[in-house]
Amino acid sequence: MIIRAATQADQEAILQLEQTIFDAMDLAIYDELSVADVQAAWRLAVTQSDQSRYHYRRALVAQDDAGQVIGVLFGYPDTDEPVLDTAMQTVLADQYSYHRWLFEDSEVFENEWYIDSVVVTSAARGQGVGQALLKAAETRARQEDRHVIGLNVDDSNPDAMALYQRLGFVPTGDLMIESHHYTHMQKNLI
Repeated sequence: MIIRAATQADQEAILQLEQTIFDAMDLAIYDELSVADVQAAWRLAVTQSDQSRYHYRRALVAQDDAGQVIGVLFGYPDTDEPVLDTAMQTVLADQYSYHRWLFEDSEVFENEWYIDSVVVTSAARGQGVGQALLKAAETRARQEDRHVIGLNVDDSNPDAMALYQRLGFVPTGDLMIESHHYTHMQKNLI
């Protein structure tokens, strides 16, 4: 397995992996639009702006020995959050007449490099892929002169919470994203 920066060739695979998380989040958009429509909107948004939340430039991927993407981590500095969904919101409004914010709630804490999501294929879970992606995120955060990384963990996922704690993350706050309660965790990189 290798961990590397995602490339444009990975874009479709990483959007497909990200759908695993969307499915678990019970996003309100799925009350009005199909999964296929939302996926099409993400594809269009990432072609319109490299500032999009799930653009490959914001991603690290895990690749197996056969060259397949088996995991992805999306992350960015907290200061990027205000522009992340601009292209997606425009696509949703123009193409689907959807005018509600996809992600209304702020997810980041000030002065951190934020890990938006980490997802691993079901076949690769339990093999250290997520942990390797998290370690690579620490390196990227340092390269971007950030000394704290943060993430949110769904309180209904104690296994993820335990993994993050083993890796040195500590709880620093609570928040709601859509209808789910999350614990915000941070790790100091200094």
